[in-house]
Amino acid sequence: MLQVSMFLIATTYHSFTGTPICGYARGYFADEAEEDGDKSVGFLFAGENVADVTAVFYNKQLMTLSDALWTVYQERCEEGNPDTSNLLFGHCVQISNETGSVSIQADKDFMSRIFIPDVKEEDKFSPTSLGIYANDLAFDPDSNEEQYFENSERNNILQLVWRLAKDEKTGMVVPTWPVVVTKQDIRLLNTVPMEVGLQYGFNYWNAVLTEGASKYIK
Repeated sequence: MLQVSMFLIATTYHSFTGTPICGYARGYFADEAEEDGDKSVGFLFAGENVADVTAVFYNKQLMTLSDALWTVYQERCEEGNPDTSNLLFGHCVQISNETGSVSIQADKDFMSRIFIPDVKEEDKFSPTSLGIYANDLAFDPDSNEEQYFENSERNNILQLVWRLAKDEKTGMVVPTWPVVVTKQDIRLLNTVPMEVGLQYGFNYWNAVLTEGASKYIK
């Protein structure tokens, strides 16, 4: 699907889960993916307890999305503003002070959640942009969702994690760009280039099979 694969060369390289490998790409947000949509990434969180199981980078630290939102929410409370509206870019957030739970739903009225890579020619193969060339090595047109993730566990060692920041003007948690990290502990001993896989997600490939194309990586 992607034109160039991402390779790693190492004599001895030990990486733990969540170790940043490179940037995915710098870019911008738009309402729809462009024609080259297979490189676009959707900023969308959905599902039960998604905030507690989703990893993000915030303040240069890897943490759960829940912890990142709690950090900003507590800062709001200290400023006398316990409102959770507009706490997370493109989402509706509810936080319980009693249980500490964080629930997230996509804001249905919000459209500009598609991250479009915008890489300058001089940065085409720089460490900030290598991620867009990584292939998903788990895809099998005959596999179901469960089988896809089993394949991904075996064949892909990379995943995308959003880098978040606090907008100082609005106080909202906003995405800056995706970062490629290891999704398992690895040790690379190869002395020749070796392709490594990036998990796109089952929804990406399901859209390819049913619609002929996928708008973006979810």
